[in-house]
Amino acid sequence: MLEDARPINYYAVLQVHEGAGAEEIKRSFRRLVKEYHPDRNGNEPWAADKVKLVIQAYKTLSDASNRKLYDRLLNLRKSGAGVAGRPLNNLQTQARNVLLDLLDGKGAPALETYERLKKNNTNFHLLNYFTFKDYIDCTFLLAEEYERQRKHTSALELYEEAYYQLQQKARKQYLFDEIKDRIQRIYCRVLARRASPKEAILYYEKALELDLGRAERAFVHKKIAECHFKQGDLYSASGHLNIALSLKPNLRGVHRLLAWLNQSPPLGNCRASR
Repeated sequence: MLEDARPINYYAVLQVHEGAGAEEIKRSFRRLVKEYHPDRNGNEPWAADKVKLVIQAYKTLSDASNRKLYDRLLNLRKSGAGVAGRPLNNLQTQARNVLLDLLDGKGAPALETYERLKKNNTNFHLLNYFTFKDYIDCTFLLAEEYERQRKHTSALELYEEAYYQLQQKARKQYLFDEIKDRIQRIYCRVLARRASPKEAILYYEKALELDLGRAERAFVHKKIAECHFKQGDLYSASGHLNIALSLKPNLRGVHRLLAWLNQSPPLGNCRASR
């Protein structure tokens, strides 16, 4: 990747300003497609290429999520400053390029750069090279790429780092719930499923340390109950199942476990779904 390369400015392609609204972008897109259409330009190759570029620009800027990521990439590429407006040093440039690659959909090169930076620089930490928001974005996208590559332990480490940083900064509104859900999923639906019942309980207990809602906590306690039952610890299994049903009386998938434990739902009025 060329560090100084700039992405195509899709706003310029569509001949609109960067704060343009959706309707303005659509109108300009329609006008330009007609203007550059090959049929109106003697089927010249440049006209077809121009139309493809206009369509590509429109697809990016007409989708809210894609536009947000594109704007971040465009602003980062245009910026020559590092943290707090200071000039970028070599490590800052490389850290910045990790985020640029991630935003540009180049996950594998981003991981390679990130791992090299960690290996070659003692105490390297992304938070030292970004604003807090960019740090959270970079950490989240790195974790997402690790998860995509099925490197779940590495993904979990980064998700948890971002989660606890957001907790400490009292900024739970930004990506907090998404990160929490991903941590829970890795613990409960990936690592625990591969583990022995004894090890799985430890993963489920880690999930309970998260800021979970009642339904989520009920699900985790049910899974712990199942693990205790598999180990022959009926007392602990019953205890966790009672907690699960107290949190969510209509919790799904408990009838078989209740039958195994030879007990009825607490309070006698729990409507456990089949």
